[in-house]
Amino acid sequence: MSAKRVLLIGGVYQLPGRLKDVGAAMVDVCDELEPQLRQNRFVSDAAFKTVSLIFRFGPADVLNPEIGRIDTRHAELPVAIQFDLKRLKRLDREAMKNEFRTATLDVLCDVAANFDLPFQFLDAMRLHK
Repeated sequence: MSAKRVLLIGGVYQLPGRLKDVGAAMVDVCDELEPQLRQNRFVSDAAFKTVSLIFRFGPADVLNPEIGRIDTRHAELPVAIQFDLKRLKRLDREAMKNEFRTATLDVLCDVAANFDLPFQFLDAMRLHK
């Protein structure tokens, strides 16, 4: 892919353990949301071109996003949230993907509010799960 993605999602474990299909679920969410973000010109007026979202897998859900400083060198906005690792272990791939999708849409709405970016399409996507 030659064009830089608007949304990148990665994960880091803060506790021992592994989630089955976690990488595929994160890629599914990125691939689903990317066309909408591009079509609605989500970052066209922003000081960054990519939202770099990190899912932390830890002891509890902390879904209030931690928004970092813009990395001007890479034109990326680092954002992080935390999921309860034990809770996610009980989910299958589709349920995990739905959790990630919902949380990602919420994070993108917070980013939109903080940087005065378009968000109406994100709200519509949250309502039509």
